[in-house]
Amino acid sequence: MGKLIANVSSTLDGIFTGPKGEEDNMVSWAMPGIMDSTDDGLLLFQKADAILMGRVTYEGFASFWPFQEGDWADAMNKTQKFVATNNSEFKEVHWGDYDDTITLLNSDVMSKIREIKREIKGDIIVSASAGLIHSLINAVLLDELRIIVHPVILGSGKRYFDNIDTRHDMRLIETKLYETSGSMLMRYEIIK
Repeated sequence: MGKLIANVSSTLDGIFTGPKGEEDNMVSWAMPGIMDSTDDGLLLFQKADAILMGRVTYEGFASFWPFQEGDWADAMNKTQKFVATNNSEFKEVHWGDYDDTITLLNSDVMSKIREIKREIKGDIIVSASAGLIHSLINAVLLDELRIIVHPVILGSGKRYFDNIDTRHDMRLIETKLYETSGSMLMRYEIIK
């Protein structure tokens, strides 16, 4: 059975967006930690059997990765990808010259993700995609939370775990300090 791993970044006060809630403005505070942790991130995606993402993350990734070259591009482009959305009007997904690596999940999404977990034996990485991660946690489908906490407090913006319905206990399985940025990786197994 596949292992669903959320790969996220957050400020110390739990925010994943820019201060006004704009989802594409996290680079203003996250970039030092992202650059500091890039080798670990690359290894995570190189070892993944699949990538699962929400529609907003898909739109950003699909407009960038298919047109890049190198190790990161290979990991993002050649790995099987699934785009999950509850928007029934969203009918097609494309990934440049790699359209055979991407599949749209736009109906009965959680059931389809359960099926994907049964079919895939290795890691399935969920990057960013806050709404999808909320749904996966609430549906008790997420197996691991891999979060990089960046040393900044924004005070406003969208918080990562605002839409979680119930308590979910976790067990810490790894920590790592990225000394240049002061960011901290924490990996948690979600206890089911």
